[in-house]
Amino acid sequence: MKNVHYLEHFTSRKEKPALDDLPDSLESWMEQYMQLAVVGVRSEEVTQKIGLHLKRFLEFFLVSYGHDRISACLQRDVLAWRRSLQEQGLSPSTVNSHIASLSAFTTWVHIQDPYRFPAGDPAKGIRELGLPPLEPRALSEDQVRSLKNLCDRLERFHQRKGRRWKGKKAPLKAHSRPWRDRAIVFVLLSTGLRRQELVGLNVSQLEPNIPEELRKARRARIRRVKGKGGTERTVFLSADARLALADYLEEEHQKNTTEETSALFLSATGLPARKPDGRLSSRAINGILEQIGRWHDAEVTDSRRKISPLRPHDLRHTFAFRLAQETGADAYELERRLGHRSQRYIQRYTNPPEDMAAQYVELF
Repeated sequence: MKNVHYLEHFTSRKEKPALDDLPDSLESWMEQYMQLAVVGVRSEEVTQKIGLHLKRFLEFFLVSYGHDRISACLQRDVLAWRRSLQEQGLSPSTVNSHIASLSAFTTWVHIQDPYRFPAGDPAKGIRELGLPPLEPRALSEDQVRSLKNLCDRLERFHQRKGRRWKGKKAPLKAHSRPWRDRAIVFVLLSTGLRRQELVGLNVSQLEPNIPEELRKARRARIRRVKGKGGTERTVFLSADARLALADYLEEEHQKNTTEETSALFLSATGLPARKPDGRLSSRAINGILEQIGRWHDAEVTDSRRKISPLRPHDLRHTFAFRLAQETGADAYELERRLGHRSQRYIQRYTNPPEDMAAQYVELF
């Protein structure tokens, strides 16, 4: 079986042979497609995703037949791959994303060489998998209150443990950043930012960005938040978020800055995985919220108030659902504040989660 290395070659444009000279090879055609139609045309993130999807199909094809002849690729192979993805436990939307990437590739090949596939475009006519109903997971008012309560005491959870600190205020663990983590939760709750939008924030986007001014301000905002599809929007900060950011900037931010730093939310200095500019990764945000969720649930006895696993999108949904309530589900305002253009997703936030809907029914 040949090794699959083509994904590594798709990070930059290179000289490639003419299409007429390409061998009967899926890998060769995929590499040419990426260079001519994807790299430099789509964003780096989308390029990596498309490359990954095509790599997975190529690996599946190689395992199935022991070769990668593009002339042997039929619709039954695409359908078999879709079943394989489902059996791996991937969600319908993720499977559809894989098929869409492959379909774009096969369509491009068919346009370039209508006779390359012996039975026509193998991905043509394959329908998307049906998606389950969109059900937001928004936190209730009680859950939000107890989550904020824990975040206001977050410093204690990051203190060192041991007998030597009994009766004393124990110092924080070396890489703990409780003020930052508290600010992350409050900002997500008051703005509905996506995880990627949050980690992409710079201090210069925060107005005002001086701790003393943030504490006094009756209104603060984050400008030019970069969303999906190249969109930009302004979001406003609640009183809790303003105070949490002021505390973070005063207590921790300056300790982790360097000359290359512009990010608002920074990793702790000294961490081996810290990026040169100190910016937190999306994965780090997941870890922070998951840990806070576990601490929260360890203190809560009422199962209805438990929130684990706590995810960034849970806080986005919470903000969005409350915004929908306050604005009477004004689609324009939801689009402006959430950075969404799809009505399917806008409608997602105008319907209450099942728990809340069940509570409403009890009132009738």
